[in-house]
Amino acid sequence: MKIPPLWLIVLLFIGYSIWATTCWHNHMVRDCCEDTAAAAVAETTGVPLFNCNENIPILDAKFSDWKKRILTPRSRQGDTLVITSFYRADENNGEQLARTRAEALRDNLAPEVPKDRIILNVRDTSAKCADLAGKSFESASFSWRAIKVKKEESAIIESDKDVILLFPFNSKERERDAKVEAYLKELCAKHKTTTATFNLVGHTDNVGTDEENVAMGLARAKTVAGSLTRNGIAANRINTSSKGESEPVADNSTDEGRQQNRRVVIPVNQ
Repeated sequence: MKIPPLWLIVLLFIGYSIWATTCWHNHMVRDCCEDTAAAAVAETTGVPLFNCNENIPILDAKFSDWKKRILTPRSRQGDTLVITSFYRADENNGEQLARTRAEALRDNLAPEVPKDRIILNVRDTSAKCADLAGKSFESASFSWRAIKVKKEESAIIESDKDVILLFPFNSKERERDAKVEAYLKELCAKHKTTTATFNLVGHTDNVGTDEENVAMGLARAKTVAGSLTRNGIAANRINTSSKGESEPVADNSTDEGRQQNRRVVIPVNQ
């Protein structure tokens, strides 16, 4: 068997070495890039993050989506959002730092949730910044506290867009409630000299027939309209309608849920 010349063996060896090196490099680059891309996707979750000893939240491109998910439970109008901010054992002025972080998170959730419906708490944790290797971290938890109103009571709920009046069971009377009357009087005083119009929409729970609930919702809206006209708002600036039981905002299988649904919504159109 004839042995190939030395120069051919060397040439084949060099060619194989170049091929092997190129394959190894491409493999490493691909794995590196894929790992980097996966890490980037994993880090882009929308959750506000903080750096150690800093109080300005880091918001990524998915923050708006995260915010919507957090705010979804507030369909029970009047519920209170509780923000609990944490501080690490080795952070400077940890308690005050956590407080300012909570305030920053509250501001970033506005205007969907009014500040007076957000409670801020702080809590320490045994975790340390030294264990993070310079990485950003979540520094708060979020939960909702349901509004508590007795069945025989009414309630006034203000949001950034409208006012909601909750009604006791099977009731359409608002003028007997001094608290509501005082509120409506103040609302009218604010808008007597404006061109604002009031579109009052009555709602009910699911107790009774559709026809009865449409009638009840309209009666509630007209009762509130009567309070507005008595306090100086011209009738042609007020519209009343009823959705009956068709647009619940809470679970009609519970007393608390049904109470959330017995309401008149007052969006003020400037």
